[in-house]
Parts: sequence; structure tokens; C-alpha cells
Amino acid sequence: MKLHSFRRRKGERVLGLEPGLVAGQVDTRRKILHLAWPAIVENLLHTMVGIVDTAMVGRLGAASLAAAGLGNQISMLGLTVFSALATGSTALVARHIGANESSKASDVARQSLVLGLFVSGTVMITFLLTARGLLGVLFSRSEADVLNMASIYVRIVTLAMVLNYFLIVINAILRGAGDTKTPMRITALVNAINIIGNTIFIYGIGPVPALGVSGAAIGTAIAQASGGVMALRVLFRHPVLRVRMTDSFKPDRTVIRRIANIGIPAGAEQGMMRLAQLVYTMIVSSLGTVSYAAHQVALNAESLSFMPGAGFATASTTMVGQNLGAGCPNEAEQSGHVARNLGILVMSIMGVVFVLVPEPIVRIFSSDPEVIQLATVCLRLVAISQPALATWMTLAGGLRGAGDTRAILKIVIVGFVLVRVGLAYLLAIHLGFGLVGAWVAMVVDLFVRGFLIQRRFNRGEWKALKV
Repeated sequence: MKLHSFRRRKGERVLGLEPGLVAGQVDTRRKILHLAWPAIVENLLHTMVGIVDTAMVGRLGAASLAAAGLGNQISMLGLTVFSALATGSTALVARHIGANESSKASDVARQSLVLGLFVSGTVMITFLLTARGLLGVLFSRSEADVLNMASIYVRIVTLAMVLNYFLIVINAILRGAGDTKTPMRITALVNAINIIGNTIFIYGIGPVPALGVSGAAIGTAIAQASGGVMALRVLFRHPVLRVRMTDSFKPDRTVIRRIANIGIPAGAEQGMMRLAQLVYTMIVSSLGTVSYAAHQVALNAESLSFMPGAGFATASTTMVGQNLGAGCPNEAEQSGHVARNLGILVMSIMGVVFVLVPEPIVRIFSSDPEVIQLATVCLRLVAISQPALATWMTLAGGLRGAGDTRAILKIVIVGFVLVRVGLAYLLAIHLGFGLVGAWVAMVVDLFVRGFLIQRRFNRGEWKALKV
């Protein structure tokens, strides 16, 4: 596998894989690490956005924090749709770059923008018109003033939704082309703009009045819109994809259908996971305040392991897609296995830390003795499933790169929906094991999904999949 790759006329190097020489010339492990570490940093930065927003809004009081939280839940519905479509863009761009078909990769990029303009525009109009009613239906037990603040938050953030889609999908396109550093840099700038915007509009500086929750929404919207503009600027100047503003953006049904064929099952997967997670959370919340608090603390602690796994999954997606495009299916399989092994190594180390010293990690998120004690037990439980989680994340990433998103959807239905939710109800509620029972169900789910994704990957049917 040879790093290359594409060069500007003046000799400026652009990250990618040299088609036809993808296999065997540079160590696969090095390439995976090269792609993974910026993705890990990007995931960390995404997490930081939420942490910063929560911390800054939290200073305004419980009602403001609740309003921003509820508003963000609605916004995430739209982002789920965008991320699903972006999956199709990543897989197809990777295929074409690997096959040295930069013009076809450009077609995918353009049609992704066209499709996204329609989808994000539709979502934007829907949220603008129905924000208050939608919040009232989903969170009917919340206080009226909280719902009113949340609806204002949703409407403001929604104004940036089209540009936010461009940010998400262009970053996905760049990853498919083998560039994970540019999305990292854009996300870092978005973070900085978000912090500055929040500071100005939440608390008020100079002539700008303190706007509270509305200010948080304005800061977030400006940051997302700025990110979208930056991403468009990168895409229009990209020397390989060669997307230009003067190009034709007439909808191409064939290309859009290819994106949708991969993206729709990915969207269904995300929707199914969110629905199952909602039911799972309802089970946990029924166990009482302490149990629910411990659950949230343990989840936050485990996210420290999740982020490197997501980075290796991104690398797996890119490498598998590009190797398949280059006509190197065996190297594609090798890439998936190397990403899995690296993910297992890093996440197993985190698992050992969770077993040996869970309490200091848990104390970062809570000072309540009961919460700490229960969260510590949960963190030790989930520690044993870190290799399975790494297997699931990295090989699912590989299958996404191959366009095999339907298989991932089926595995999610079996593991997350049937095993986790069903077993959680049985153990936590019916048999009375409480939160520990719910987390045992989570661990079993991760082992089931890890086993099933490994079996699917090893069977190799994805190598011949036409996308």
C-alpha cells in the first residue's frame, strides 16, 4: 500500500492512496494509524462541543440547561439523517478514489450536495414550523417555560441546518478520499468559534445583551454555519475531487440512488439504535434517581474508550473502500483486521484501567458516594466487553466502506434491539437485579454484535458487493 498520492501542479501533496498501488508497499498498520489519529482527535473535539455548551448553559440554571438539552435532542434527529447520507458518500468516494476514478468521485461529491440541499432544506422547514409541537409531544411532562425556551433554541439552530449538512457530508467525502486531517482542523475551528460565540451571546459582551439559552443557540448556529462555509471552500479548491461552483449540479438519479442505497440502511440503523436506546434508558430511569445518575456517569466514563474505537472505525471505512476500488479485496480484508487489532489493543488497555482504577475516573463526573459506588461496578462490568466493542466498531466501519450497510442494520436489530432491551427488562426489572442487570445486558449485546460482525466480515460476501 503506497501513500501518495495526488499532487497539485506545484507539487503540494494531498493525502490519499495511490490507486493500483494500494496493496503491500507501505505498512498497513502505519496507514491505519495515520488515518485514525486525526479522527480520534475530531471525535474528542465533537465531544468537547457538547461539554462546553453544557457547562456554559448550566451556569444559567436548571431550566436553561434543560431547555438546551431538549432542544439539542430535536436537532440530533436531523443530524442522524445527515450522517446516514454521509455514510453513502464516504463509501462511494473511497471506491472511486481507490479505482483512480477522480471524476466519478467528483460526481458523488456534487450529488451529495444536491441530495443534502433537498433533505436538509426539508428538515429545516419542518423543524421551523413544528418545533414547539414536536417538543410538546416528545417531552410532554416538561414545564411550559422550558419547552418554550427549547423551541426557540431549535428554531435558531435550525437556521444553520443546510450549512451544517454541508459540513457533515463534506467531511465524510474528505475521509473517503483519505483525508482525515482536514475534518479535524475544521472541527477545531468550529469548536473555537462555538466557545467565542457562546461567551458573547450567552453572557453578553459590550453592546451585545445577555441572551441566555437563545444566545447559546446563536453561538452554535454561527459555529455550524462557519464550519459549512469552510468545508465548501475546501471542497471547491480540492485538487483531486475537482468540484467547482461553475459545475453542473443537476440531479443525477443514478448517483443519488447509489448514495441512498447505502445511506438509507445506515439511517435505519441509527434510527433503530436511537429507538432502542430510548427504551433502554426508560428501563434504567425506572430504577430510580441514583441508578439513572450512575448510569449516565458510567456512560460518560466509558466514552473515553469509545473515541479511539471510532477513530479506527473511520480508518477502516476509508481503507476498505479504497482497496476495493483499487481491485484489492484481500488487502481490503487485511485493512479491516489490522484496524480491528489496533482497536482491540487500545480499548483493552482502557478496559484494564476501568477494572483497576475505576473510581478516580467516575469521580470526574460525580461526587455522590452512592452514584460513585454503583457507577464503579458498571464500569468494571463493561470493561470486559471492550475487545468486543472494538471488533464491532472497526469491522462495522469496514463493512460501511464496502457499502454493506444492510448487514449492519440486521446485526443492530439482533444485538441492540432484541438482546440489550429484552435482556435489560428481564434482568433489571423482572428479576430485580437493577442497574447491574441492565449493564450485564449491555455487555451481552456487545459480545453478540462483536461475534456477528466478525462472522459477517470473515464470510467475505462484501468483497463482491456492487455499489
